[in-house]
Order: sequence, then C-alpha cells, then structure tokens
Amino acid sequence: MKHLLLFTGLTCCLTAALAQRPTDSNVAQSPTAVDRAEAQSSLDQGVEALMTQRGGGTILFQETFSNGFDGSNGNGAWSVDQNVETDIWVWVAPGNTGYYADGTATGVSHPAGYYSTNIGALESTTASDGWMIFDNDYFQGGQINSDNPAVDTEGSLTSPVMDFSSNASIIVNWESYFRYCCAQASPIFLEVGTIEEGVTSWTLFDGHGNFIESANSLSANPFPVGVDVSCVAANQDSVQLRFAYRQAGGHSHYYWGIDDVTVSSNDVTDDIEITQIVNGDVFNVFEYRVTPIEQAIVPGEGGLLAGVMYRNVGTADQYGVEVMVEVLDPAGNVVNTTTQVLDTVYTFANAPTCPANSQDTLYVATDWEPDAIGTYGLRITMTADSADATPDNNVVVKDILYTDDIYGHDDDESFTGELGARESDDIEDYFDPTGYGSYYHCPNPGSMAYGLAIKFGPSCGLNLQENPEELEFETRLYELDGAVGLTASPFDANYWIYDQDWSNMNFDGDVEVYLSFDDPIELAVETFYFAAVINEYESPSQLTVLGQGNSDSDNSTGNLDLNSEGNYTWFVRNTYSPAIRLITSEREAVDLLEASQGIRLDQNIPNPAMGTTTIRFELGQSRDVMLEVRDGMGRLVSSKDMGTLGAGLHNMELNLDGWASGLYTYTLSADGLRTTKKMTIK
Repeated sequence: MKHLLLFTGLTCCLTAALAQRPTDSNVAQSPTAVDRAEAQSSLDQGVEALMTQRGGGTILFQETFSNGFDGSNGNGAWSVDQNVETDIWVWVAPGNTGYYADGTATGVSHPAGYYSTNIGALESTTASDGWMIFDNDYFQGGQINSDNPAVDTEGSLTSPVMDFSSNASIIVNWESYFRYCCAQASPIFLEVGTIEEGVTSWTLFDGHGNFIESANSLSANPFPVGVDVSCVAANQDSVQLRFAYRQAGGHSHYYWGIDDVTVSSNDVTDDIEITQIVNGDVFNVFEYRVTPIEQAIVPGEGGLLAGVMYRNVGTADQYGVEVMVEVLDPAGNVVNTTTQVLDTVYTFANAPTCPANSQDTLYVATDWEPDAIGTYGLRITMTADSADATPDNNVVVKDILYTDDIYGHDDDESFTGELGARESDDIEDYFDPTGYGSYYHCPNPGSMAYGLAIKFGPSCGLNLQENPEELEFETRLYELDGAVGLTASPFDANYWIYDQDWSNMNFDGDVEVYLSFDDPIELAVETFYFAAVINEYESPSQLTVLGQGNSDSDNSTGNLDLNSEGNYTWFVRNTYSPAIRLITSEREAVDLLEASQGIRLDQNIPNPAMGTTTIRFELGQSRDVMLEVRDGMGRLVSSKDMGTLGAGLHNMELNLDGWASGLYTYTLSADGLRTTKKMTIK
C-alpha cells in the first residue's frame, strides 16, 4: 500500500538521478541530550581518528595550555573573543576545574551544558595539565525552551604573534574533540593572520580534519587535526593563529575542546598520499559496498567508476603523476587496468588557491563490468617522477562485492556500534520515535525491490531496564519526490513485531534478517529510493540497528530526528552507515548472510536441549570449519576445530554434560565466514 507521510520539514531538489543526488535543506536539527543519545552517538565516539597530522620537522611553536590563557613555554598570552557578552571560552585546569579568561572560576567540570554533561573530558596527550574548550552548550544555560531560547554563538581563541620569516613551510597540528548543533556544515576553523603595517589579514582553513561534517555527531576523542598553512604563513615575520567557531547558519550547542598545539616545518620534499578510494561518484550520486550484478554499470556508460582522493604533503610540486587503476578478480588476478597521468600535483603552499583543497579527487572510468558474482578488488596506485618518501600510502585496495540480489552501503566486517533511540522527554520510561535508512538508485532498468535485509543491534526490543518489550516497527521504501523532500515523499510500508532472536548480541553482525515487502516494487531509472526501518511513535522499547562509524563519505545515510520546529524529519548526511540493505529478488525469510556466502547453519535439535544436541550445517564448497559456543555473557565455553570438510551436509553432536541452563549462541566459522544461532539448555 502506498502512503504519504504528512510531516513538514526537509526539502530537496532533484535533477536526473545519475547526474545529481538529493541535496539537503537548511532545516536545523535540535540538540539532543547525551544521556538520551548515547546509543546513537556511540558509533562516532569510538572510531579511531585518521591521523591527518603532518609536519614532523623543526618545532617552531608549542602550546599545551598548562598556564591557561597566559600561555605556556614563554610564548605569550592567548586572547578570546565571542559574539555575546557572557564568556564562552574556558580553560579547564588540572582537576577539570573551569576558569574564564578573567580568572573567574566556573565552578563546574567541562563540558557542562545540559546536552553535553555526560560527554567527559578531552583525552589529549597533555590534558592533565590543562586544555581549552569553547563550551557554548554550557553558555546556553540549560534545556532549550520558550523561556530559554537558543542563541547562535561565535568565538575565537587567538595566539600570540609568531615569527616564521626563516621557514618555507608551516604545519599546524592540534588535538581536539567536538560536537556541534544544529546545522550540517562544520563551524570549526583555523584562521591564520599575517600582520603588515599594523593591519592583520586573516585566511580561513577548515578545522574539522577528516571528520565527515554532520550535525549532532561526535568526533573521536582525541581527534588529531593537521593543516598546512604555508601558502599564507611561510616566510612571514608576524603570524597569529586563531581557532574560530564561526556561524555557517544555526550553530548554538555542544563544544569544541583544543589542546597540544604544535607548529612545525615540513622536512619532507616528495610525498604524495592517497587518502581514500571509492567505487562511485560520491559527490553527485552514491557508491555501494555491495551491488546486484544486474546494476553494474555497463562499459558503454563507463563501467566501474573508480575515484581516488589524494594530496601532496611534501614541499615540492610533483610532476608526471601516474594513476593506475586495477581491478582484481576474486582470485586476486588483475582483470582490468586503466592509467591516467596528472601533469602537476601542487603542494599546499604552491596551489593556485589559498587555502588549497585539503585533498583533490580524480575519477577514472574503467570501462569494466563483472561477468560473475564475487568479491573484487579495486586497487589504485599513484607514482610520480620523484621517489616518494612514504610509498606505502601510494597504494590503496578496496573490496567491492557483486551479488545476485543484494544492494548495500555498509561493510559487514566493520560494524563499530549500534544506532539507537533516545529516551523520551514526554513519556517516562519510553523512547522517542526513530528511524534509519540509506539512499539507493538504479543505473540500469529492470530491477525489483522485494524487501530489506537488516542487522539489528543487541539493545533492540529492550526497555530501559534491558528487559524485552513488544516492539512494533515498519520497514519502508520511499520514492523520493524532489518537490516535497524525503520526509513528505510517498512510501510503501510493512508492519512488524520484533523477535528477540533477530538481535546481534555480540555486535558481530552474524544475524541478518530478511523482511519482505507485501508486493515487489519496480525500481525505475533516474529515481532515488530510500530504504529504512522506522518506529514512528514513542515506545517502551527501542529500535536499534548495527552501524559502521565514520563511513558515509557519499552522504547516503539518513536518520529520523527532531528538527528545530519540533517535528520528526529525515536528516540525510550522517557520518555512519546503517546495516540496512535492499534485496532485489524473491527470498524466503532466512538468514541472508548464509545465502550470500554459501554456508547454512540450522537450528540445533532438540532445542531446548539437555544432555546432548545435534547441530547440522551445509557447505556450498570445501572449507576449513570451526564451531564455537558461548554463554549468555559472551564467554567461550566450547571450541572445536573440525578441519577441512567437503561440500554438503554435516552433523556435529554436542555434549552438554555439566553445562548450566540458559541461553547460548553457537557460531559456525568456515574460512573466516561466520554465522550464528541461539540455543537454550534446560
């Protein structure tokens, strides 16, 4: 049945599906209290930050904030500025006591706002001797309501003057952590000022490093950032740094912690590095980790599109840079090679613009498409005329999967957390509405959507006391109407009651559940679809799915959340990928992981069991097999290496003498492929 959701909120524009993906509106999200958003944010909080720091040559300036705003190491004092009369910048002294620039104690530990209290301190290298924070959440003075409206904040922390007149390269590194609300674009910048005849000219550089811009998401803690500012600061005798929180529209809450500022020269001459490779146009459409082979792009349309993001982090421009794109078949053999040459890759100092792009992107059409399902490798190698100082980062390989019928953005080997609902402010011991999903599109005609494959989290269906409660939820497939936006677009829906056997108790993603649509849905070319699970109303139990943190580089992910007007709206452009995949053929309601990998694990017989039980499994080909059993706490209680077994059905009898009654899980591991089921012992 086709539905139309009558929410106000997100709008977007749509041209041809293969030319431009959906774009986001500027509808602002509301801040969410951390003690009510802990599950949803855990993906980003636990992700190890990519080391974007550079330099490593002669240290020209260091600041650990051990002496607060007065500055350490004899450098001189730091000054503060903000767009409100009340102070926002705070020095967090040893013992986590806050002080404003005038020496007044805040009397609290930071961050201390209503929405940030449970975050915890910055975990920088020298945090124990003090660090700085722009605590705009604390400045807001509590929960936002009609009596306490949000105030958009700006502020900066400015260094003393530095002399770099003898230095041809200038790299600024610092350790930080941050979270911002309530607009998509990051408000965090490093501004570099040069002083001539008493007048300071400021140049603005992005300060969010490799963090994918996303309102309400946490960065890693600590999150190291490095910026090459040579284009403006090199060989200058009067330079200042300014850590600036600037308005890009609607930023009011959370915090930005800063510590361990180091300015150094760059002693590396020749060094190109690849920062990321992609198998699709992540700026205009999407890329997919898993693709139905019927949706592989044909050679006449360019075939597999390979993208490489790269930068020159040395001090010398690089010439004749060869970009070699190779496709490897499932056996590791090279089946396609495409080469392109870049005449010049400029350094940050010599780039035509200042500031230079943090990285550049090249797309290469390979004119290749797979002729069979399987896991293929995309390998990109960059070499220049000069010998590279760090050749290891000049070659990057990415696995991409072509399947019979599975469409997905996530990497099922890299789940880092659980997307979950917040506690309700309105109904005690209830959870707010929530939902998660991803965009899909079809370059080729002829595909049908039959259902969704989902990996639910361990907390799914549980209440605040972690007890099971009945959970009603929906699966939806939206067909985007660009005139009204995703939230108001029509969708097909199916309704479900959650089964606790669907939970992935160990975050490992071994249990994948197929939930079919009532009727298959034809997927049109030049149309965007959004596949989602949603709990539209407050509930005594929460809807959760597994997710892959800091992974959504194509901005295909959406979550249902409150906007600034108090309406629940789909917000797209998050930093994570949910474990929700679109299925394009008819399936039985069985474990999809098994179906796609050629292994099947049956329910033990009898179950519940006592004394002995038999576990039966099937292999599609010869594999090395291991069977593990864990108790309800995840502790390993049995492990049996069964050696190499041939294709076909196999049985194993498990002796349960002396085992305590309760719930257990048993996992079949076959050449690294894993699938798990639950059993009960009486």
